[in-house]
Amino acid sequence: MRVTSHRCACSNEPHSAALESNARSSRASCVPSFCTYETANDVFKTVRNEPTPIMNSTELDHIVIGCRSLDEARVWCQDVLGVAASGGGKHAGIGTHNTLLSLGPNHYLEFVAIDPDAQSPLFPRWFGLDTEEVQSLITHEPRLIGWVARVRRDGPHHAIEEIAGAAGNPANVVRAAERGDFRWRFAFTSDGTRPRGGVLPHFIQWDVPSHPCERLPDVGVRLSSLLLGDPAPDDVSATLQTVHFDDERVQIGQSVASQLIATISTVSGMVVLE
Repeated sequence: MRVTSHRCACSNEPHSAALESNARSSRASCVPSFCTYETANDVFKTVRNEPTPIMNSTELDHIVIGCRSLDEARVWCQDVLGVAASGGGKHAGIGTHNTLLSLGPNHYLEFVAIDPDAQSPLFPRWFGLDTEEVQSLITHEPRLIGWVARVRRDGPHHAIEEIAGAAGNPANVVRAAERGDFRWRFAFTSDGTRPRGGVLPHFIQWDVPSHPCERLPDVGVRLSSLLLGDPAPDDVSATLQTVHFDDERVQIGQSVASQLIATISTVSGMVVLE
């Protein structure tokens, strides 16, 4: 199934132009039309019968906004989403810290920044925070820089290692991480860059029964859609299929360069983030 050959019903532009024209971060009263894009779920229905060695499945865990400081993130969250971020803390040995926002009972939004009080880690920080690309991206305001898929709770202990080794997945270095009493294993890229410019997810396997969502207040904010734009959307679809990722809110389309667009539902209306 190829998503690059169709045109939007509400525009004469091809996918790449339609994606670029809709990729503006702003508060909005309506959602930009994503009618031209396939969902991950649609892709699975098409290719699920193809053989794959991966036995474990993955699902959406959280989306990630990079920022210069958590103070900046809290102000931005209140101004743009109309609610306060809460929770979070320091990531031991990784040199970052975060604050969070609930997106409902199973997902959350993470604001992550380099921790100025922490020692530099022995390896590149996650989400490309050490790269010139991401630092340039977040120079003026917090920006959407990535997303994380989790191994389902019924997966075996070694599931994250299997997922990290999937064909086409650049986040293939698994390291243990912790914050407070949370413990998890996380699939990094070896050089600290974002997987396929942030279009592909990092992977996480929680090693404790609890999840951050359980401790966050529900403020009525939800993720409506996550658009993955890529010059080769079929390759993105194939990688997500390999790790059995399935979520109807995750959509895949063609764009000139790697691009993420999240549509967030708030009590004041819809907000589009990129």
